[in-house]
Amino acid sequence: MAQRHQLRLQINNDLASLDIELKALASQLQPIEPDCSLGDLLRSEMMHDQEVLNGAYIEAKKRYNSLLYAQRHLDDKKYGLCLDCDEPIAFERMLLMPESRYCVRCAKENNL
Repeated sequence: MAQRHQLRLQINNDLASLDIELKALASQLQPIEPDCSLGDLLRSEMMHDQEVLNGAYIEAKKRYNSLLYAQRHLDDKKYGLCLDCDEPIAFERMLLMPESRYCVRCAKENNL
């Protein structure tokens, strides 16, 4: 029971941090307006930076949604059990990644 409480706190902390990160990334993801005063190289660099920011935003959003799923299912009997082998996922792994659905062994075997 204490481990579930600790996981709940970790999930809440991770969600709060990701919420801040997502807002910061979203504020930077403004479209690049065509501007005659920008050189082609500068515009190209700005577009590349936007792609990198967009990738970071997408990954953060995926983790945020995975954490929300974990938060909703934290009290389920299956939470913390590997989807492949049905063995318990190590608590240390769950603390680092509360959204984990696979144990280390199965995650490695499935390249996850």
